[in-house]
Amino acid sequence: MKKVILNEADLAEMSPAFRGIFGHLFARLFLWIFGVTAVNKVYSELSHLNGCEFTKAWLKRLNVQYFVENEERLSHLPEGAFITVSNHPFGGLDGIILVDMLATKRSDYKFMVNSVLMHVETMSEHFVGVKPVTPKRGSTVENSGALKLTLRHLKSGSPIGFFPAGAVSGYYQNKMEISEKEWQPTIIRLIQSAKVPVIPIYIHGQNSWYFNLLGKINWQLRTTRLSHEVLNKGGQTIKVTVGEIIPWEIQKQYKNIEELADFLRSKTTELKFKK
Repeated sequence: MKKVILNEADLAEMSPAFRGIFGHLFARLFLWIFGVTAVNKVYSELSHLNGCEFTKAWLKRLNVQYFVENEERLSHLPEGAFITVSNHPFGGLDGIILVDMLATKRSDYKFMVNSVLMHVETMSEHFVGVKPVTPKRGSTVENSGALKLTLRHLKSGSPIGFFPAGAVSGYYQNKMEISEKEWQPTIIRLIQSAKVPVIPIYIHGQNSWYFNLLGKINWQLRTTRLSHEVLNKGGQTIKVTVGEIIPWEIQKQYKNIEELADFLRSKTTELKFKK
């Protein structure tokens, strides 16, 4: 298992700009400037751990805690397969929290992430990787193999989680207000075909103003800031609100994909305001 999340060789595979003597030096500088080197250092210390052991150690090492509102609902999870849907405020830490929170209850819980996060090998047993796409292409999940794997996982009676927006929260639709992108039709269609209970989960908080401002300039610039956003949450306690289980009998009332997406998104978003 690799002792780092991302190194010079990984960057060289991603782009020719990081190849050759000067490319290697550029890659090393890139990793340092954008905080990946610092993240790699923490990861290296914990890389001997896997799954929930890793998530607990990671959160402790970064001095991040989370508080679960309606925690009693985690003691009454459905038997067999179910799906969790969540907002995506952080772009890394939120996935770690959800795996830590749910995989301790169900060791077969997996979470769909983009293939970049599959470099976090210590958590690979809880990840299903999909190919990331640019915002111009609507953030549509294109990896049919991952979708088939997800359905197979659900049909085997195991749970899985999604960030249906497919992108970190930020300034969208030309507004200076933090919001989510529209939830991906591909994910909603998958939820509809699974016919299993859905649990909405809302993660409170947001990334730094600087991260979100970069998103107004260029989404790729914003992405380079994600490593810093993992590290700068130290000392915080993140609130996570678990919603009521939505059985298939309620979901099937929404025949239209758009209506089901609006319904599930509203049931998730309303948790932001519930006491």
